[in-house]
This record gives sequence, C-alpha cells and structure tokens, in this order.
Amino acid sequence: MLGTLRIRDYRLLLTGQLLSSIGNWLLLVAAPFFVFRLTGSTMATGLSMAAETVPAVLLGPVAGVFVDRWDRRWTMIATDVLRAGAVLLLLLVHSRDQVWIVYAALALESAFGQYFGPAQGALIPNLVGRGPALSAANSLGQLVGGTIRLVGGPLGGVLFAVAGFRAVVAVDAASYVASACLIGLIRFRAVRDAVDVGRAPDATIGVVRLLAEDLRVGFGHLRHTPAVPTLFGVAVVFFTGNAVLTALLVPYLSTVLDSGAQSLGILFGALGIGFVLGAPASRLVAGRLSDRTTIAASLGLLAAVFAITFNTPHLAGDIALFTLIGPPAVCFLVTADTSITRRTPDRLQGRVSSVYLAAQGLATLVGMIAGSLLGQRLGVVATMDGAAVLIAVSAGGALLLPGS
Repeated sequence: MLGTLRIRDYRLLLTGQLLSSIGNWLLLVAAPFFVFRLTGSTMATGLSMAAETVPAVLLGPVAGVFVDRWDRRWTMIATDVLRAGAVLLLLLVHSRDQVWIVYAALALESAFGQYFGPAQGALIPNLVGRGPALSAANSLGQLVGGTIRLVGGPLGGVLFAVAGFRAVVAVDAASYVASACLIGLIRFRAVRDAVDVGRAPDATIGVVRLLAEDLRVGFGHLRHTPAVPTLFGVAVVFFTGNAVLTALLVPYLSTVLDSGAQSLGILFGALGIGFVLGAPASRLVAGRLSDRTTIAASLGLLAAVFAITFNTPHLAGDIALFTLIGPPAVCFLVTADTSITRRTPDRLQGRVSSVYLAAQGLATLVGMIAGSLLGQRLGVVATMDGAAVLIAVSAGGALLLPGS
C-alpha cells in the first residue's frame, strides 16, 4: 500500500487532500455547535448539515459532465480557491438572524466541491493505473481520512472552545489555498479523447442538447454495467441511515450525554483511529474476498456497532465503540469505490463519479432532514435505532451483488 506513495503526483494529490480535509473537519465539528449556540434549535443545527448536501443533488450529475471536458487538475485548483472564498463568508455571522449566511456559505462551499470530488476521483486512476495500485490508493485515501478524523475532530473541538469560530474558519480557508498550491505542482497532463470530450457545441446541437447527450451516455453506463446499479442502491440506503445518525449526533451529545464540542471532537478522533486501522484491513481483504462478501459483512457489522453505541449512553463507552466503526466503514467504502472505478472507462469517470456523489448527497439530504424531524417527534435514541436498522437493510441488499 505504501509503495503507491512513491508516485510523486499521487503523493502531492494525497497531501493536498490531507491539508484541505483537516480544515474541513475543523469546520465540520465547529459549525453545528456554532449554529446550536446561536439558535438553540435542533432543526437549525440539522439544516446547517443539510445545507452542504443540497448542491450535491442539484449540481452533481451536471458537474461530472464538465469535469470530463475540463482539465481535471485546473478544475481542482479553481474549486479549492473558490471554496476558500466561500467559507470566509462565515466571518460575517454575528447573530441568530444571520444564520442564513451560514447555510449559504456552506452550500456554496459544497457547490464548488461538486467539481472537486469527481475531478479528484477521475484523476487518481490516471496517476496510479487501474491495477492493484488503485485499490492501494483508495485505501490510502481512507487512511488519510482516518488521520483527519483523528486529528481534525479533537482539534476542531479544542480550537472552537479556545479560539472561537472565526479561528476555525480562517484555518479552513488557508487549508484550501494550501491544497490548491500542491495540486498546481502535479506534472501529469491528460491527453483527452477528441471525439467524446473535446468536441464543442455548435449551432446544430446547442449546449443543452450536448449536456443532455453526455448525461444520457453516463446514465446508460450506470444502468447497463453489471453490479453497478446494485452498488448504487446499497450505498444510497447506507448513506441515508448514516445521515440520520449524523444529524442527531450533536443533539445526542447535548441532551443524552450532556456534553459539548470537545466531546464531539473526541468521538471523531476515536472514529479516526478506527479509519486508520481500517485502511490496512481493507488491503488485506482486497482480492481475498468477493465484493459481495466484503460489503455485506462490513455493513452488517456497522449496523450492529451503531445499535450498541447509541444505546450505551456513556461517553467512555461511546468513544470505544466509535473506534470499532472505522474498519468496516473503510472496507465498504474502498471496495465500493474501487469496484465502480474499475467498471468505468476513463472518458466517463467524471460523470459516473459525480452521479455517485450526487446519490450520496441526495441520500444524505433525506437522512439529515428525516433525522432532524423524527428526532424531535420520536426522540433522539429511538430515531438512531431506526437508522441502524436501515443500515442493516443495506447489508441485506449487498447480498444481491455478483458472487465474484
């Protein structure tokens, strides 16, 4: 797995991801508590999380069309700079009646990110190939994600408590700028397919028809490629349940455990330890077990851990259980991402990646809203139990995947 780090361009890409994501995780911890402190509302807190998912639903598939046409490196640089500008808007918020600025800034940050994610996903196989190094690169990406959770979560809670929300915003913006600089050093230059990607709209086709045709090709690939529709369905169910849990995590800490932002940071740190441990675990199962076995077992374990965690209302116990979430989560994410990438030609990578992210975004939006509403009506823990059941359903759905 570490041999992939010998590839200079991939190393730069991964380091950029590390820096920008640390800043993002600082904000992920601080923003919900900032909104909760401003408003005292569970609904407003859930909406601050949901604001980041709306652009994924609205822009996701269309963003992929442009990513497949634009230079992926320059797309990532531009979106990093634009995201830095978006988060700086949060510095304008001073009172409860300005909370809409939080929603707008987070939505803008997410909107620009809809171009970054597919561009990054499409660039990775160009840098490392589609063989074993691709699975290793995806595992390293999850290892970075775990490290970010390990460091970013606790640091976000501490920085918010000690220095305030403005310091968190400034660090997040700076991390995006640093990421853009590193990506600018990547030497890889793609030779694009002039027939599919390089053609320009003319008077007889028009921009709208051209976009529609590109989308049709992308969706056609998704519908007719074996295992891909099932993978998408399983992922949608999982991310819906996961979003319900995420939307209720702050209310769970505040009302059930009587804890604050620092405790949330500690839980994210424990989750990060699990993700760090999960990266090598995902490499061990890659090639040894079928995608169906890996995904079904991983999601089944996740459902069980979630059910136990939120019915153990003690912070120390929850910290230990959060560590157990990481390994099966990484195994599921790496297996699903690698399987979809290997089944997709390079000229369609941006479109397929963006549709996958859009599906995740829609599932997350539905889960966030449902979690916020049901948490107030049914109670926080009861709703979280329902989310664990939904994740168990996704594990059952994974059994419909091909056996090899």
